[in-house]
Amino acid sequence: MPWPKEHKRNTRVRIVEAAAEEFRRHGIAQVGVAEVMRHAGLTHGGFYAHFDSKEDLLAEAVGYASEQVNSMLDTSPEDDASARHLLEVAMTYLSSFHLTHPERACPVATLGPELLRGSQKVRRTLAAEIRRRLKKLHDLTSAQLPPEARRQQAAGTFACMVGGLILARALNESEGIKFLKDCQAFLRKALPSSGPEGATPKTLRRKRA
Repeated sequence: MPWPKEHKRNTRVRIVEAAAEEFRRHGIAQVGVAEVMRHAGLTHGGFYAHFDSKEDLLAEAVGYASEQVNSMLDTSPEDDASARHLLEVAMTYLSSFHLTHPERACPVATLGPELLRGSQKVRRTLAAEIRRRLKKLHDLTSAQLPPEARRQQAAGTFACMVGGLILARALNESEGIKFLKDCQAFLRKALPSSGPEGATPKTLRRKRA
């Protein structure tokens, strides 16, 4: 008797969630299909009922991981977007939690170099997420700025966020945290009208149903 469609859909989600965590925690090359299925609590043989290859799973896992991080970019501006909202997002991204919990972290920063060597589908997924992230950051800039200034502000903030996290991971934990704080301090000075220093909003912890 075949499994109901809902069961198959839920199983697929379990695999994607497990892959998103394991790839970010250990890296793409270090994690095989067997490890992903074991982390999901499933047998290795069931993988190909849901995905054609590890590359197909990777593309979906990157999208899932990005959605987790994108949720922190959703702010609730009272009236218009301002540099304050952009700074809040950057402060959350450049947090010690983000540094010390790679399994919950941004896949652009955690897996970017590896993803660039992946299949065309994987690279397209990465490019789409970068564009989406830039669009969200652009929307958080002040509408009173010229278009070019808004674009540059979003790009510079994004580069500092992703680059800061990548470089911090190359250091030991205490050095990495200090480095992220320096990146935060730089952005507080670089973004005008950024509001009170030290404000850090939502965390990157995964929401549970």
